[in-house]
Amino acid sequence: MGLRRPVIEPIEIEAPFPDFKALWRLFTLGVGPAPGYCATLPENHRAVLKSHLAKALKSNGPIRLAARAWAVKTHRDADG
Repeated sequence: MGLRRPVIEPIEIEAPFPDFKALWRLFTLGVGPAPGYCATLPENHRAVLKSHLAKALKSNGPIRLAARAWAVKTHRDADG
């Protein structure tokens, strides 16, 4: 089966969080690449990651991050 004329485009949205606590909670669920990685870390390494992330974001209030997924649209060959 051949595919033709693929179009690849990013889908970008803003992911708002009321505070760092809400953002960090997602990392504890283990769903998705970054949270999945976080879930594999020993507790002391997770604590270091949390501390570094909090310092990097430097926010006591709302946090707004960009979220991106990739969409692919193509057509199947008629003979496939």
